[in-house]
Amino acid sequence: MTQGEPTPKPAARSHDPLAVAVANASLFGGGYLMLGRGQLAVVVLLITVELLIIFASVAQTLWFGLAVLAWWVAVIVHGWYLAGGRPHRGRIRPFRSRRQWVIAVACVLPVLLAFGLLRFDVVRIEGDVAQARRAGDCPRVESAVGRVSPAHRMVDVSPGADGEGMVEACGLLRTAVGPLDAGLAGDTKALDQGFQQLTTVLTELPGNEGLVEAALDRFLDGLPTEDPCITVRIATWLAERPSDGGELDRARRAVPRIAPAALADCGSRLLAAADWEHARASYQQLLDEYPDHELAPAAREGVRQAAQKIEEARIAHERAVELANLRNLLRPSGSAQPRYCAAPVPFSAAPAGPNRALTVGDTQYTSKLPAEWKTDDVATATRVLCVGASELGAAVETCRYTSGNVTFHRVAIPVRVYELRTGQLLADTRVEIGGTSCPYLVYGYSPTRSVTPSDSQVQAAFRPLISP
Repeated sequence: MTQGEPTPKPAARSHDPLAVAVANASLFGGGYLMLGRGQLAVVVLLITVELLIIFASVAQTLWFGLAVLAWWVAVIVHGWYLAGGRPHRGRIRPFRSRRQWVIAVACVLPVLLAFGLLRFDVVRIEGDVAQARRAGDCPRVESAVGRVSPAHRMVDVSPGADGEGMVEACGLLRTAVGPLDAGLAGDTKALDQGFQQLTTVLTELPGNEGLVEAALDRFLDGLPTEDPCITVRIATWLAERPSDGGELDRARRAVPRIAPAALADCGSRLLAAADWEHARASYQQLLDEYPDHELAPAAREGVRQAAQKIEEARIAHERAVELANLRNLLRPSGSAQPRYCAAPVPFSAAPAGPNRALTVGDTQYTSKLPAEWKTDDVATATRVLCVGASELGAAVETCRYTSGNVTFHRVAIPVRVYELRTGQLLADTRVEIGGTSCPYLVYGYSPTRSVTPSDSQVQAAFRPLISP
């Protein structure tokens, strides 16, 4: 420009920079569309959508939120700059367009309303989470955290995060309920699993001590159980659990309250069920761990009774073994006498009182003994008579018959008498029995014959051996 030439008028802008900047504040590229830069608007929209998706899903961090904010500011400033918002030393006249401002507000207002509504809902969620945490209300905090959507995460960093730890704790405690209930039924492996989950909440999710306390209270309220022996099993497990100095030690401190009565009742139940060994162990545990307890005298009496029953059972077992062995030795062996007759064994359970004999061997004459003198069951016998085959005894009389002379002899029976209780040989003798001789007729000729004894004569001969 030369001297004397008129000064040119400032050029007029065709777009309002502030309106373009406001339109770009919507993050949807409205300002670029106002400038006629559609491709740039699409690019910015795609980048914005991608940033918001990443922020809402996998990058819920403060630094990424600041990055999104910086992108928002950059888009606003860039739209203002492209619309001529930079200073030009007065060469460009300011441009104000009501129409462009209406478009800008129409672009940004829905975004601002959505942002405001989402922020308001985030505040409500945070309030519900705080109240639920103070009340230890798992369903309420889970409901509040469950209301958080990706849209909420676009307007805040980790909304409801204060409740996420509690939700995880509630989930762990809910899974611990089953093992703890199984523990109340006597399953110590499940009990260990339940307490490990409680420990996990305390160590890895601090701030949820109230929830653990409530779960532990529920478990302890189930003690003692209806079965005292199950209570003993649980109390023993709790007492042996290592102390950590924390909330869970309350379970150990509950043992002295429930264990003594459970041990006494369990001992009584086992005593009634004839489980003597475990009954004595239960009573003895009470005496070992609580010697000064008011139930100690009853436990000492229980130990005495159980010990007595154990001794009785031991004796009964030994006698049963003796009896089985004795019966095996007395089993008939063809025509020979049972093995007992050659190798007798004592039977400590043999009854005392009037003698009753078990006769083995030849029964031709012992069958004529009175029933009250004999028994078929060795368990009720006092003596064992090993009876051999009959032989000819002393000659009694010789009679003449048409076929020749016949000499009649007493009946001789070899007998060994054993005392059943000791297996001692009481007598090793030959019993000789008298009887009638020289009958009018004899069939078949033999120069020697046995007399024919009567039942009374047989009984008289055996009476000294049996002594009924």
